Amino acid sequence: MMTNDNGSLLNQQRTSLSDLLAAHEETPWSEDVIVNDRNRVRVIYNQPGESVFDLINPDNDEFWIVLFGQISWRIGDEGVMNARPGDIVFVPAGTKYSIRTTGRDPSVRVSINAPDAPEPPKIESALINPNPERIPGDPRYPDAQA
Repeated sequence: MMTNDNGSLLNQQRTSLSDLLAAHEETPWSEDVIVNDRNRVRVIYNQPGESVFDLINPDNDEFWIVLFGQISWRIGDEGVMNARPGDIVFVPAGTKYSIRTTGRDPSVRVSINAPDAPEPPKIESALINPNPERIPGDPRYPDAQA
C-alpha cells in the first residue's frame, strides 16, 4: 500500500482502488484521494439500496465516474437515469438531484469537483442485499475475479 508520511492515501501519484477497499470495513464510505487548491477527487462505496436524496450544490457543477455496480440518478425534472461502469454523470450547479445504488451489487464511483464544494450528506441506508457482487480487489471477497 502506498501512503504518504502520515500513513494517508491522500494526494499520492497513484492510488490503488484495492488499497482503498481494504482500508474500509464499514459501509457506506467515502474517502478523498486528491485534495488541492483546484480539485477534490473522492471515491464513494455504497451497498444496494443506499441513497442520498434531494441534494443541491448551488455553486459547483458535479460529476462522477461509475467504476462498479449500477447507480440511478434523478437530475432536476428529468426522469431516472441509470448509469453503469464506465459512465460519466454530470449535474450542473444549482440542480437538485438524488442518487441510489440499484440492482443487487455494491457500487463504487469517483466524484470530481471543486475543493470548496460542500461535504456530502449522510447516506441513508435502505434495503441491503446480503449477497452483493464480489468486487475485484475488495479484501472482504478474496475469491473475486480480477
